[in-house]
Amino acid sequence: MKQLFSCLIFLIGSTLLTPPSHAGDFDIREYSLKAVFLERFTRFIDWPDRSLSENRLNPFIISVVGNRQFSALLREIYQTQKIQGKKVIIQDIDNSEGIKNSHILFISHIPEEALAEILAQVKNIPVLTISDSNGFAEQGVMINFFMSKKQKIRFEINELAIKESDLYISYKLLSVAKIVGRE
Repeated sequence: MKQLFSCLIFLIGSTLLTPPSHAGDFDIREYSLKAVFLERFTRFIDWPDRSLSENRLNPFIISVVGNRQFSALLREIYQTQKIQGKKVIIQDIDNSEGIKNSHILFISHIPEEALAEILAQVKNIPVLTISDSNGFAEQGVMINFFMSKKQKIRFEINELAIKESDLYISYKLLSVAKIVGRE
């Protein structure tokens, strides 16, 4: 675990000396922090036994829809790191194959119309959906990143979407998030 944080601190520190990218809207500093958040979220979320087997040989799977730059960054960060004691596999998703085998599904840079179809594929199954698009938490994404007025990365949680997924979320994570989608 110390190795993960050392790697992330180096990565984040080195990017602070680099001006933000203006090619598209991929800011490596911002997405490095989001990568750290992904691992941190897993500390406060419990998957049912059937989806997160105790077998350490089974990998922890993070799937990414719509942002190949972020999946490449995740591959770099998690190539030697583990989540919940498991090797991490990062996969790009272009269609519905593989989504249901994921533990985390990161949704970014997709049209709003495509979101409903993606969320329908993971409805009522234990896949943690995370996004960074305005309004996606209100539409059913479980955790959504947003920038605060002070330009800090914050997140909101759709509590109802998590309850419907059979995932358990710790009150500790709920207490530091903006909550949307309450019953």
